[in-house]
Amino acid sequence: MTVLRSPAPVTTAESMFWLFLSLPFVFCLGPGTVVSQSSSTPLVVNGILWEPVTLPLQLPAKESVVIITWLHNGASIAVLQPNGRPGILVTNPAWQKRVNFTQSYSLWLNNLTEAEVGSYSAQMTTENSVIFSNYTLRIFRRLRNLQITSHVQLSENRTCEIHLTCSVENPNDNAWLRWQTPGNTSLSEPNLTISWDPRNDSEHNYTCIAETPANNLSLTVSARGLCEGIFNKENERWDFTWIIIMAPLISIVIIVGIIFWCKRRGSLHLSTQQTQSPVESMWNLEYTSGSPGSTVYAQVTHPSREKENLAPVKNNESVTIYSTVNHSKESKHISSRTTALDNVI
Repeated sequence: MTVLRSPAPVTTAESMFWLFLSLPFVFCLGPGTVVSQSSSTPLVVNGILWEPVTLPLQLPAKESVVIITWLHNGASIAVLQPNGRPGILVTNPAWQKRVNFTQSYSLWLNNLTEAEVGSYSAQMTTENSVIFSNYTLRIFRRLRNLQITSHVQLSENRTCEIHLTCSVENPNDNAWLRWQTPGNTSLSEPNLTISWDPRNDSEHNYTCIAETPANNLSLTVSARGLCEGIFNKENERWDFTWIIIMAPLISIVIIVGIIFWCKRRGSLHLSTQQTQSPVESMWNLEYTSGSPGSTVYAQVTHPSREKENLAPVKNNESVTIYSTVNHSKESKHISSRTTALDNVI
């Protein structure tokens, strides 16, 4: 757990006291004093805008530090006295509410703004030397709302063509967009084009990574998930096409079937009538009935033959046709002695 030490408000007299206390250690070092830096290269610290950051300070192990002075771009920010009566003096009033210090006297900056960008130094004065720790503070905006835009289409060989674009809501010059593809292959560009074959039936995931020196975001998409939609739409389109094609054909088949059924039913009805009375269909009969018990004479005319004057039949010759006449149930019973004689003219 890090404990922060806030600088206490000081009066003008205390400020002058601190100033005169630190001057001998800064300017009046003896001949054996060594001025050194803890590192030749400044430590680069990345901060996020409107968020806190800490510049870590490592105190010398074998020497007792008397005064620590923090500077920003060469100007003093605060003076700290680790030993004896510990005290913190903010020498620049503009930093009064913006700085705090940890137990190890590291500098803690709150709510970073663009004004805090630059070089920092911690000047540690011991009894025999002055040690500097140098820093470079960079500030970036936090990346937000990583998005992947996809455009999917079906190619002629039935493969799924996918065009992916990776973007963030607040891009800046320091943002780095890249793609992580199967096989841990990295592509350093925001756009990616891939082809996925559903017949291969393998799952391929693609990850978009947005990075800045301060933070990073990532988002993964599946090729199968992106292509399922277009294949479903393609199947729906073919289903609709088949409906359009088959509906008229089915209607035509139904209409033809009805017509054929009607014609077949009519021919069967006609055939039934012919079966029941073949004689009536071939001949035109004219019946003349006499009184009950008398002979029934019928004159038969052939439909395809014109009437001709036949030679008179002699008295001794006659042509007799015997036919059975079926009477309805309401007709009176005819005696078996009664016969029907048809004289053919």
